[in-house]
Amino acid sequence: MNSIMNDLQYALQRKALVNVYQAKQDIVYTGYVDIVDDAGIILTTFDDSGSEDGAVYLTFDVIEFVEFESDDLDNMRYRIENATAEHFFTFGRMTTEFDQNRPLIRQVLETAMVDETTVMVLDRQSGELHEGEVTRISKKDFDFQVFNKFHLDQHPLLTISFKDVGLIEFEGKELTLQTAAMGFIQTLTPVEKRAVSSLTDIAAVLHHAEQTQQLISINPVADEGMFFVGRVNTVGADSVMVNLVDMTGQFGGYWLVKLTAIAQVTTQSDYLAVMKTYINLDEILGVVTQPGLNDERLFDSNDNLFQEVLSQACKLQRVIRLQLNGDESIVGYVSKFGGKEIIFHLVEQGTVVDKVGTLIDLDEIDEVAFDYLDAQLTEKQLRDQGEL
Repeated sequence: MNSIMNDLQYALQRKALVNVYQAKQDIVYTGYVDIVDDAGIILTTFDDSGSEDGAVYLTFDVIEFVEFESDDLDNMRYRIENATAEHFFTFGRMTTEFDQNRPLIRQVLETAMVDETTVMVLDRQSGELHEGEVTRISKKDFDFQVFNKFHLDQHPLLTISFKDVGLIEFEGKELTLQTAAMGFIQTLTPVEKRAVSSLTDIAAVLHHAEQTQQLISINPVADEGMFFVGRVNTVGADSVMVNLVDMTGQFGGYWLVKLTAIAQVTTQSDYLAVMKTYINLDEILGVVTQPGLNDERLFDSNDNLFQEVLSQACKLQRVIRLQLNGDESIVGYVSKFGGKEIIFHLVEQGTVVDKVGTLIDLDEIDEVAFDYLDAQLTEKQLRDQGEL
C-alpha cells in the first residue's frame, strides 16, 4: 500500500501520465493524478482517442498497480497530442476544484448531489458498478438513485456506506450526456424487448431496418455477450453493412458482418430508446462525428461487400479489424488482395507490426470493422512512424 501511495505522490509531483490498474476490475484508467488524500486520489482520465474524459475518484484499496512507462502509455501520449492538434471535441472535461483539507470522497459526492449530475459508483460490498444520482449524504453513508439504461423500470434507491465505495466516475462524456438527457429519459416509457434470432427473420428485419433507418442492435455469433448498435447502410446477398454508433451516440465506424455470423437482432429495447436520445442530443450539439471520420459512405448491395471492402483496404493500406470464424479478433492491414484470400499484417499494442503477414481465406472472415476512430488513429501513428 505504501508503495502505491508513494507512486501516486510521485505521479502527482511529476505530472506524469500513468495507467492505474485495479485489483478486481478489468478497467484500466489512463490519466494524470490531480489530488491525493489519506484514502484515495482524483485522476483526470482520457479515453482511447486521447480526449479528456472526466475524472475518477479511486480508493487506495482498489488500486493494484501504477504504471509509468509502457508501449500503451507511449501510444496514449501520441493520441493526447493528436486529439489536441485535431481539435477533437469533448464535453467530458473535469471542472470541479477540490479542497486539500477535506475528504475527497465527500467533495465528489456533495458536488454530484448539488449539481444533480450522474455518476458511476463501485460498491465493493456487492462488486457492482451503479450509474445514477446522489440524493442524500450523511456522515457515514449516502443514498443513491440507480439509473439502469437497459431496464428503465428498475431504479432502486440504494444506501451505500463510504467505506464500501471503491471508485466514483464523474464528469465524463457519457455521464455528462446522461445528465443532460436525464430529464427526457425519465419521461420514456419502458418497453418490452423485441428481437429475432432465426436467419430468415434476421434477413427480413435487416431489410426493413435499411428502408426505415431505425436504430437496431446486433449480437454476433462470435460473442453473444457483445452487441453493436447502429443503422443499416446496405444489405447484400449474404451480409449487412452497418453504420455504428458508440456509447455516447457518436458515429463509430462501419461494420460488415455475414448474416450467418449474427446471433440476434434487437429492434426495440430500453437501451435503444436511450441511445436515440443521445444521438438526438449529439445532433443538437453538432458533435455527431469526430474530425477526420466519414459517416456518409454508400455501398452497392449488388457488390460482393467483403471483396469490395477488403480490396479497397488493400489499395489504401487502411487499418481494419477482422473477426475470424475461430473467434479470433485481429487488427492490422492488408498488403495483398487475391480475390479469395488476403495477406494480413497484424498490428499489436498500437504500433507493433507483423512484417511477414498471414495468409487468410475470405471464407474465414465473418466480420470487418473499418473507418472507426481507433483504427484511424492507429493508422495515422503507423504512417507517422514510417510503418505504413
